[in-house]
Amino acid sequence: MTMEIFSLLLFFISFFGIITSKSLIKSIIFVMLLQTSVVMFWLKLGIGGNQRPVPPIIYDPAMLEDITYIADPLPQALTLTAIIIGFAVIAIIITMFNSLYREHGTAEWDKLEELC
Repeated sequence: MTMEIFSLLLFFISFFGIITSKSLIKSIIFVMLLQTSVVMFWLKLGIGGNQRPVPPIIYDPAMLEDITYIADPLPQALTLTAIIIGFAVIAIIITMFNSLYREHGTAEWDKLEELC
């Protein structure tokens, strides 16, 4: 229960930080924290739900009678996809920041709004 609360708290702190941040670098860090909090929540929700989940490989048809102990592969696949997409988004954001900083020489949102 504490990991769920921590991940939700981190999500809302990161969201607030993205909205109120005056620096582009801080905004990038808050986006990374936001993505991390979502992955943490999915990991706890999907993988930590069962006490001892087993892989969804069924050798015997009699095992289908009680499927509550079988791990659901969907949260694991969604978490892996979220990690990969998050990495790509951060790479694109850092590339865009690099070009903005080289062109305008600042990382402050207010100065960038004046220049653009």
